[in-house]
Amino acid sequence: MIGLTGCSRLVSNEKMTAHSTQKQAVDSSSSNSEKMEKEEQIEISKDPINEAIKTLLKEFGKKWLNYTDVYERNQSVKAYLTDRCVKENGIEDNPHVQYKAIGRIHNVTQDVAQPNHYLLFGEETTNEVTRFVLIQLKIDQQVKKIDAIKVYYVRSV
Repeated sequence: MIGLTGCSRLVSNEKMTAHSTQKQAVDSSSSNSEKMEKEEQIEISKDPINEAIKTLLKEFGKKWLNYTDVYERNQSVKAYLTDRCVKENGIEDNPHVQYKAIGRIHNVTQDVAQPNHYLLFGEETTNEVTRFVLIQLKIDQQVKKIDAIKVYYVRSV
C-alpha cells in the first residue's frame, strides 16, 4: 500500500491473508517490490523546508488568521510580501471591515514539483463560525518573501 502524508511518502507492505494461495503470495510479493522500486525512482526533494522560510510561513499564517480588522491584518502581513503581491491582492486598500478572527496553522507543506510553492493548512473562527483554511503561497527565493497568495475557505458541515 502506498500513500502520501504531508510531502513525504509512506510505503507499507500488506501481508497476504490465510485465504491466499502460496502462488498468489509470491506474485503479490514481487509486485509489491516492483511498486517500491518504481516509487524509489520518483524524485522527491529530500531537503526539509528551509528554517527561514518555515518561520516566515508560520508567522505570516499566524498574522493572516488572527486579527480584529482586515486592514490591520493586511498591514501586519505586508512585510512578508513582495511589492507585486501587495498590489495584486489590494493589501494597501482599506475595505473597512471590522470583525474578530482567531485561527491557527495546523500544517505547512512544500510542493514536490514546485519547491517554491507552499500550502498552509489551518482553521479560522469568525462570528462563531469555524472554517478550514487552505492558503497557497509562492515564495520569491531571491528576496525570501511571498510573491503570490490564494486563500480557500472551507466550511465543514
